[in-house]
Amino acid sequence: MQYLMTDLHQRFIGSLHYNKPLTVGDVFRADNTKSYTVVSINSTRNQSKDVKSVTVIPVREPVAAH
Repeated sequence: MQYLMTDLHQRFIGSLHYNKPLTVGDVFRADNTKSYTVVSINSTRNQSKDVKSVTVIPVREPVAAH
């Protein structure tokens, strides 16, 4: 499934091809090697059923302890 990723201000971050449907709360790693959490899914923005818009927030990577 193809997703268009936007931030909370609806600014385009990038696109994502994911093998399974995303749901709110899912965490995934994008092609830019950053991790994101899905906060909303909007399928009405695009008429195509194969492309959905997802609003995401970045996930902070844990800092390794020394």
